[in-house]
Amino acid sequence: MIVIICTTEISAQTMGREYTIDSVDQIVKEHKVVAILPFKYKVSLKKIPKGMTTADIRESEIKSSLACQNSLYTFAMEKKSDGKIKVEVQDITRTNALLKRADINESNFEAQLPEDFCKILSVDAVIMGDIIASQPMSTGAAIATTALLGFGGATNQAKAKISLYGTDGKLLWSYSKDISKGLGSDDNDLIRVLMRKSARKFPYAETD
Repeated sequence: MIVIICTTEISAQTMGREYTIDSVDQIVKEHKVVAILPFKYKVSLKKIPKGMTTADIRESEIKSSLACQNSLYTFAMEKKSDGKIKVEVQDITRTNALLKRADINESNFEAQLPEDFCKILSVDAVIMGDIIASQPMSTGAAIATTALLGFGGATNQAKAKISLYGTDGKLLWSYSKDISKGLGSDDNDLIRVLMRKSARKFPYAETD
């Protein structure tokens, strides 16, 4: 991965938006295992830069989808190790292998329902993430795109959302935020900011 260090700065542009069902605390008490799915990651560009193709953009989206999944899993395991998360988190290697066995990939991922994923993965709930980025982030192609577009010190804008669904497909909790990212930051930073902002309200988080 090529990284150009400019200003590593991440700031929230709006207040976070949260949704929680009234009975979420009682529901999650019964959960034993939760799985983190690859993120739905989309790049929004007004124009594809010279030297790049739609296939390049799509490849960047797929890589970022898995990078965000990995970042959230790493964050969750760190909190689990600190005793701050009270549920088992399925290893993402197992999650992705089971999805592959079920012939689920980026081409048909969005055709699946949350309850389908819970059944395929044999878990009590799934965590799904959605990110729409105004510029590609965290890859060499992203840096090249920024250079070609001439944004220099401009920031990447991202609309990020994390949602928790139960085995019945019901949305239990979600948190969304608009985030701006400096060019020295990456998807790992984005996930950490999103989770840091929502950590105290995350249904599986241990309360003091």
